[in-house]
Order: sequence, then structure tokens, then C-alpha cells
Amino acid sequence: MDDHGHGSHCSGIIAAEHNNPYGGRGVLPNAQIIGCKFLDANGSGSTSDAIECLEYLLKLKNRPNNPVNIVASSNSWGGSENSEALKDAIKAHQDAGILFIAAASNDYSNNDLVDTYPSDYELSNVISVAASDRKDTKADFSNFGKHTVHVAAPGAEIFSTVLGDKYDTWDGTSMATPFVSGLAGMIKIKYPHYDYKQIRNLIISSGKIGRA
Repeated sequence: MDDHGHGSHCSGIIAAEHNNPYGGRGVLPNAQIIGCKFLDANGSGSTSDAIECLEYLLKLKNRPNNPVNIVASSNSWGGSENSEALKDAIKAHQDAGILFIAAASNDYSNNDLVDTYPSDYELSNVISVAASDRKDTKADFSNFGKHTVHVAAPGAEIFSTVLGDKYDTWDGTSMATPFVSGLAGMIKIKYPHYDYKQIRNLIISSGKIGRA
């Protein structure tokens, strides 16, 4: 489905096979990923289509026959629009026990002062992710925020899968977000009785805060 490359790079960070002859390895190589495409080849899309994707995942989680045990959604997208409809859709995921892991954005901006969505929604299932660099400090492009950004993960010079059976090195909080999403899945495997709050608390309490 990917005609841009961004989704392929993020997916590889989560689930690229280990011990392959090409390079790169995912956080959780046996993860099962559900793709829901709402951005076009230029990386643009509408909030209404994002909501439709969230509703699709919720239906899979709640369907009476063969429900899908969705632990988290990985959301390497965003903007400045504050949509109550989008917040309601994320809240519905919260009610269903699904984490919403979101990129903090790449404007070197304080999200406490300048809102960025969907990462800034004050919901108990949201984890807002900043990017760290190879020195384990905040990447120079990454947004931050003492109150709105919860954790940092590697997001600079990240080697992962791209279109055409290739690999490439990309930067961004988009790359940091799937690291945290893969970690959420890893925690769920280790502690299958944990609910979304316990997984979120473990990630945030043991990680780096996304500060300047």
C-alpha cells in the first residue's frame, strides 16, 4: 500500500527480521502489523481519514468473531489542528485498552507552548515521543515539552526498510515512535496481564523525558 516510503521505514523499525542477509533489525521481529493508509504519495491526508483508520482498528479489536488483540497504534503523523472528533476517536481506543503512540514532531518547538496534534491530546493512552540522537541526547530537530512529551527514543540516523526492497537512513520523531510501539508489544509479550496503563507507566517511568 505504501507509495511514499515513510510507512515502510516505520514498519521496519518495529518488525524487520533479525539475522537477515541485507541489514537492519526490528525491535519486535515477530510482531504482526496492521497497516491503515490515509496519507497520499506526498505524505498528505485528512483528519477525517485518520479517524476512519482509528475506527477500523477499533472494529477489529471489538468484533465478536476472532477479535484482534491490538496493543497499540503507532502514529508517525501530525499537525497543528485540534480536532474534537479525532480526540474522541483516540478516546475510544483508550476505552478499548489500545495505546496511542504519537510523534512529538520535528520543529524544535516546545509542545507545552505550541500545541502539536495528535501527540498533545491529554488522554491516558497517549504516549508522545521525542527523538534522541547517537549521543543519547535530544535530537536537534525534535520537539520537546516537560508536560506534553513523555519519552524519547532513537530518531536520528535510523537505518530501516524503504520501498524497492532497499534500506535507507532517515531522521525524525516519526522514526522514534515505532521504537516505542515495538517496545509496547514487547512488554505485552513479557507481561500479558498488563493493561494499557501499566504498559504506558512502565515505558514512561523507565525512559528519557523529551526535554530540551
